[in-house]
Amino acid sequence: MRLAALVLAAVLVVGCAPSVEIDAPDIEITQPNLPFPAAPASAGPGTSVTAPFKFATNKLGSSKPDAGTLKNIERLQITRVVLKANSGIEDFSFLDHLTVLAANKSDTTQSSPEWPVIQIVDYQASPDVQVGAELQIPLDPPVDMLPLWGHTWLYLTITATGDPPKTNWSADVVFSLSLKIRQ
Repeated sequence: MRLAALVLAAVLVVGCAPSVEIDAPDIEITQPNLPFPAAPASAGPGTSVTAPFKFATNKLGSSKPDAGTLKNIERLQITRVVLKANSGIEDFSFLDHLTVLAANKSDTTQSSPEWPVIQIVDYQASPDVQVGAELQIPLDPPVDMLPLWGHTWLYLTITATGDPPKTNWSADVVFSLSLKIRQ
């Protein structure tokens, strides 16, 4: 009788798979101290400087993203990007335009069926808005990142255009993600 009860309990435990749902509307991923190059000494307004970096997708818990892992992700969106002035700058008042692109290949800037490029940010400064040491860029609608998540690396490129400093500078870049996983 006791053995039968243990066997029945084991069958019930093995036969029942729990359902798990994670809904995390505000996960922050920070790239600290991202270096930007100095603008040339002769540069003026309309000059662009670029800072590339890469991000391992396994930082969100997947050691190797694959179709099995991805099918459980219902939502993976960037909802906001924040830049925080670090060394070499006091604020972002020099900025006229900012773009952030994401791809799965380091030298990809143009989208193709095999290597999509997603534009995360296309920010235009407004003379009516005062910019300080922190630049918050809400994304409405949020940017869907699932098309790029099936690879191990995301390559991001931030291009700042305006009258950038003539010295090297850096900023912390914070991405706010909204994630929903169901298993």
